[in-house]
Amino acid sequence: MTAAPDRTQSPGRALRTKLSVPAGGGWEPHAHSHAWRLEQEESGPPRLVAAPDRDQVGLLIDLSRTLPGPFLMVWALLSMRGLFPPGRYQTSQPVPREALEAFLGRFREFFEQDGRHHLLVASAVEPSTLFLDHHQVLHLYGRLEDYQPVLRRAGMGEGPVIVPEVHRHEVHADLDPLEQQVAAAFLWTWNSLEPGDEPVD
Repeated sequence: MTAAPDRTQSPGRALRTKLSVPAGGGWEPHAHSHAWRLEQEESGPPRLVAAPDRDQVGLLIDLSRTLPGPFLMVWALLSMRGLFPPGRYQTSQPVPREALEAFLGRFREFFEQDGRHHLLVASAVEPSTLFLDHHQVLHLYGRLEDYQPVLRRAGMGEGPVIVPEVHRHEVHADLDPLEQQVAAAFLWTWNSLEPGDEPVD
């Protein structure tokens, strides 16, 4: 599998872009709606879908505090950047809350600013799951009534959540060392990507 292209930001920009859309013959960062909606499909459980425009990992931490620990994590790596093949890396043992929050805080920049991966956090004792995808969108299953106040405290309200049909996932070479550090943070069990994981190439 080929490596994802390097699309580093121009000097002087404070934040790297994770998701870009066409604009003026080039590409610009996509601005999410900072809104959430309830989705009920014919098959599968209901979920909240949220598109925060900032502090996505901070919101993920706040949402995880509504759930009982310990936690399971799945880091879905979608791009071959170095030593680690694309796949779903799952923590081999449940992770206590303190370790989860330390991990998310340490790698906040990586998960918020690079489009090579998804991240799933699930309670190990009940079917509640928080999923941050590579579009910077949160998919929330389980305690829907508990999640909504957390989203509102973050300044979000009910509204449209739209991922533009034409978009680009940005992968940044200067963050490659963080991929190695994530891989070393826990003992992970590797599984192949699932059909909906959309490998980045």
